[in-house]
Amino acid sequence: MTLPSTNKYTGFAMMALITLILFSSAAFATEKSIDDRVNEIAYHLMCPVCQGQSVAESNSNLANDIRMIIKKQLEEGKTNQEVLDYFVKRYGDSILSSPPTKGINWLLWIMPGVAVALGAVGIALFLHKSKRPEGDVESIPAEPGEESESEYLKKVDEELKKYE
Repeated sequence: MTLPSTNKYTGFAMMALITLILFSSAAFATEKSIDDRVNEIAYHLMCPVCQGQSVAESNSNLANDIRMIIKKQLEEGKTNQEVLDYFVKRYGDSILSSPPTKGINWLLWIMPGVAVALGAVGIALFLHKSKRPEGDVESIPAEPGEESESEYLKKVDEELKKYE
C-alpha cells in the first residue's frame, strides 16, 4: 500500500501551520486575564478590617473597594508591583500578606529556622544526657552505707508480708 504522492512543500506547510497553532495557543494560555491578576494581587494584600483574611478572601465593603481599585489600576496599564506599591504607600507594610525582607522584618523570616535548630540541639542534648550506662542498673555498685535497689525491695516485701 502506498501513500498518495504529496508535494514536498505541503508537508512543510502543514508542520508550519501546526507549529503556529501551538505557539499561538501557548501565548494565549500564558496571558492572564485582568480578573486573574486582580485575584493574584488581592491574595498578596491583607484586609485592613478583617483579621487574618486577605482581600481576595474577605467579603467586607473595604475589601470590595480595594479589589475595584486594583482592577481600575490594572486597566490603566499598571504592573502588579506598581499596584502593590500603591497600597503599601497608602497603608504601610502591614497590608502585605508576607512581610518584606528588609529592616527588622528579616527576623520574621529567620527566627522560625533558628527556633527549629535550637529545639533540635536541645532535644539531642537531652537525649544524650539521659542515656543509661551499658550495664544493668543493678550492676552499678552501691556506695558504702547504701543498699542496692533489689535489697531494698526485698525488705519492703518482708514488711508488707507482716500486714497480710
